[in-house]
Amino acid sequence: MKKYLLYLLIISVVLIFSACSKNTTASEINLAQQFLSNKTWYLDYTQTIKATGTSTKTYLGQSTYFINFLNDFTTQDSDGLNGTYSVEKINGQLQIHVQAKTGNANSLEYIYNIETVGTRNLILYYSISDQTIKQFYSNNK
Repeated sequence: MKKYLLYLLIISVVLIFSACSKNTTASEINLAQQFLSNKTWYLDYTQTIKATGTSTKTYLGQSTYFINFLNDFTTQDSDGLNGTYSVEKINGQLQIHVQAKTGNANSLEYIYNIETVGTRNLILYYSISDQTIKQFYSNNK
């Protein structure tokens, strides 16, 4: 009888701890999606980061690039690209995956890493060869 109670106790403890674990990846993706969607994100400035230094280009006060991420997982931007997007977490990094088409119906796929996403600000980055491009967006224009 004692052996039975011990097994029952162990099983109960395992079930309690496994039931209390949260899927933080799904929570992070859902939260990022909520912050991104149904807003027009305006590019304020970019940073190009190389081993030799960082250069910044500002777009504040100018008509600039913008992108919309909509609730139905479609996207459109000021360059005329229309398509779909998804928010994913790959190797611990939140990312926006976009599959779009140009005005000439050419397919285009690109991936942004999310550094920060909030209600008013968004920082995305991607790397090409020996440089990282950071894009700083806001939605309060």
